[in-house]
Amino acid sequence: MDMPRYFYKNTYHHLYNRGVDKKKIFFDEKDYLYFMRKMTEYKKKYLIKILCYCLMPNHFHLFVKQTEDTGISEFIRDLINAYTRGTNVRYKSKGFLFESKTKSKIITEDEYYRWICKYILINPVTAGLVITAEDWEYSSAKEYFGLKQEGLTDIDEILSRYKDTVDFKTFITTDFRKFDYSVLF
Repeated sequence: MDMPRYFYKNTYHHLYNRGVDKKKIFFDEKDYLYFMRKMTEYKKKYLIKILCYCLMPNHFHLFVKQTEDTGISEFIRDLINAYTRGTNVRYKSKGFLFESKTKSKIITEDEYYRWICKYILINPVTAGLVITAEDWEYSSAKEYFGLKQEGLTDIDEILSRYKDTVDFKTFITTDFRKFDYSVLF
């Protein structure tokens, strides 16, 4: 996978990809859990932090921090390859699962940093899949809101920018439909 070359120590990135022709990439709970296990495995191997994530039926969003000189390129390459191979074996299929190479946007401004978490966590709400962010099982919302401790997300870095968990949850869940998220891409 040919990723941009601006991955360097202590940089933040929004990574996202979707299924070919916007088709599903996750077909049942086992698929979501397998992808999450692989995220955990590769974040440890490549020493990156997953600050926020959401897995949707036909796409995913990850907000990550590279903590060493390398890591994100290898992380996403291995994650996509392992998931595609596993899915092809499980469903006895062949070929590509994802539409293109994973897209990456470097996060350099504080305002983008704040809004990308909101965008990622409320994605299932705006898509009409759930009523509240914490209702979606395949995102870091439950971890941020203190409802689950899975250890996949490094929540402390984000929460340190807020008074407490309640302040963060209020920011995420209030007035999210009023923001023009197109500025994030």
